[in-house]
Amino acid sequence: MKRTLLLFIILVFYTSSAFSSARCTSPDPQTKAGIVLIDGGESVGSGVVVAHNQILTAAHVIKGMDTIYVQVNGALVPAHVLSEDSTKDLALLRADTGETVPLVLSHDKLERNDDVWAMGYPFGESLVSASGRYRGTWDNAIYTSASVNFGQSGGGLISCERGKPVLAGMVRAFGAVKKNGKLVRRDDISVAVRIETIKQFLVTSRQVASVFK
Repeated sequence: MKRTLLLFIILVFYTSSAFSSARCTSPDPQTKAGIVLIDGGESVGSGVVVAHNQILTAAHVIKGMDTIYVQVNGALVPAHVLSEDSTKDLALLRADTGETVPLVLSHDKLERNDDVWAMGYPFGESLVSASGRYRGTWDNAIYTSASVNFGQSGGGLISCERGKPVLAGMVRAFGAVKKNGKLVRRDDISVAVRIETIKQFLVTSRQVASVFK
């Protein structure tokens, strides 16, 4: 019997119910400190410090959370939503990020097979930096071979520019194929929001926030 494989995208929040990228061997400690855990009690996800006291995450991560806490440098601090765009699956939180250095946003376009790292907190546990390669951009989303899991949504997709780690996107989902009527996860496919989309969202969010100061 002929078997047809279809690619599906599985969102990966977790509920308890001139220089080449080769110059970056892995994200450095400063970059790792900028990837934070989002804790809503019944569900968890990941986030990225993009400015002082501002954290980017996925809109689906915070959906249904009555209270939001962010783990920064080992301490849980309260957070609230500054802006949210469910169509882009992006949200901007405000929380005390202390001395954490915000991640630098990428300026260069990713090239096929560039090294990338998908960073986040699978199942709300320890920070993971999963290495992979950039495969391409389709339907306004980045596809990579980095393996991700539940809880990593909202985390950072890191690439390398001029020998420095930069934020190239936001982890959103992993891929799956349909076999015999069932979805089967693909460890070699993950999906991220493009940095261009993130930049547009941040500009709009900060403009709106400034009006209501």
